[in-house]
Amino acid sequence: RSYKLAAADSAHVEIMRIGTYEPEWGGVTAEDVVRVMQSGRILIPQIEVLPTAVVANPDTPPELEIRFDMEPSIPDFYDCTAPLPVNWSLRFIHNQLFRHFKFASRFCPGPFHS
Repeated sequence: RSYKLAAADSAHVEIMRIGTYEPEWGGVTAEDVVRVMQSGRILIPQIEVLPTAVVANPDTPPELEIRFDMEPSIPDFYDCTAPLPVNWSLRFIHNQLFRHFKFASRFCPGPFHS
């Protein structure tokens, strides 16, 4: 069963790939994900994203991917008045999910893209 959107022109930003909802195959159940998200343990800030690149992927035929990288990739930890990096909220959510969910099939495909 696929959870992807059916429309060919739809887009998504993949923060964490579950892999499978079957724990015996190394995954986590959909119910566990929903329970954690409803619990408030994962903090979700206001999300503002800005495209940082557009690239053709290696698929045949190639698809255009719009990237949403965090820039700069390392924030300025020494200047508390410095602005937060572009797209910081995606990495913030991603890090929380990876710290909370530990199962064999979890995966992050790399730079956030749609």
